[in-house]
Amino acid sequence: MKIESYPLTDEQRYMYDEQVRGFGMALTLSGSAVFKGTQSIEKLQNAANEVIRINEGVRVRVTTDENNEPVQFVAPFQKRTFKVKNFANQEELDRFGNEEWAVLPLDFGADNELFDMQIVILPDSYGALIRIHHIISDAWTLFLICSQFIKILNGENVTSYPFRDFVENAIKYKQSSRFKKDLEFFAQQEKTLPVSTHLSTEPVVSLEKHCRAYEMSSQEVATVREYSLANKVAEANLFSTAVCIWMSKMLGRDDFYVGTTAMNRAGIKEKNTVGAFALGVANRICIKPEESFKTALKDVTLSRLSGYRHQKAGMSYYANGKEPYDLWISYQTASLDGDIEARIVQYQQPVMGPVMLLKIIDAGNDKIIMQLEYNAKFPDQKAQRMLTESAAILIKGLRNDNQKVQEIIDKVMENNVV
Repeated sequence: MKIESYPLTDEQRYMYDEQVRGFGMALTLSGSAVFKGTQSIEKLQNAANEVIRINEGVRVRVTTDENNEPVQFVAPFQKRTFKVKNFANQEELDRFGNEEWAVLPLDFGADNELFDMQIVILPDSYGALIRIHHIISDAWTLFLICSQFIKILNGENVTSYPFRDFVENAIKYKQSSRFKKDLEFFAQQEKTLPVSTHLSTEPVVSLEKHCRAYEMSSQEVATVREYSLANKVAEANLFSTAVCIWMSKMLGRDDFYVGTTAMNRAGIKEKNTVGAFALGVANRICIKPEESFKTALKDVTLSRLSGYRHQKAGMSYYANGKEPYDLWISYQTASLDGDIEARIVQYQQPVMGPVMLLKIIDAGNDKIIMQLEYNAKFPDQKAQRMLTESAAILIKGLRNDNQKVQEIIDKVMENNVV
């Protein structure tokens, strides 16, 4: 039986080209999920197989056609026996995850699987190690698979949708008039702001990833939660505003670009499809020193919404090194469906470069971590300064949102928050 193949989407082609250029390890996402309690090995094996059976996305293979162009196809489901690994504690699991599991690349090929899974057993819990190629997955997929895994073990119904639907819709979009309009949106923006926005001044020198983090205090988190609830503002927009105010100061410019990761998962169908939905959107930001924090927040929010309306064309327009920015801001939540207790860890891997990825990791309750991952040429001290000063700008702005942007910046710099 001939298996139907499909071209790669723009996002997938970008990642394919990156691997061909030698960034293969940077394109493997890995993590683990651990749930309290016990389960039989037989049930765990069956649940892992069911995850693979219901998700076409994890069975995708990438190869080339007769014209040497990359294509993808969904391999038939075949039941397998997964390796079982025992760990004495969570620390031992995480050490294995970072030092051994995350460093194994997944490569293309008609016979090469782009998804790997192992069963995990701990003294008082169980779970799975997951490794998946970025060309068929975004970070959300790790959480989605963990959610499906535990639901299957609990005997719940799990709904998933065909990966081929996602690909076919992407093909239709590229042939639509909407696609042309979306491309024109970015083209018009670039015409009036020809200067690229880069915090780093030198190209990447290696795939070694640097990481700096700032964990907000419980009082700071409470300030963010309360303002967001009272003013009906997305917390992602709050953090983006603070970071953009900091960027404006560092760049010495009012008008600039910042990248934002956007997941095109608006409905139930998209949310339950394993696929590479993460898109890079160029947001044009204008921060005026004389305006209030509240006005800056409104401007940043509108810019993000405007960019999202045209997001599907973002990767098409800015592919092949045309990105006008090097800082991405990604707001990530660690929650699944709200009713599932799990410890989910995403292990570190090298980043595609040069890039600076600022993750706002919302772990729920009173825990939010600002984490900057980068392999662009950027001083570690300045990276830490970005986090601490952006956090200070955010809290000062939320406590009195009528303050002028310049006043907030001056207060933060005067206090020498480094």
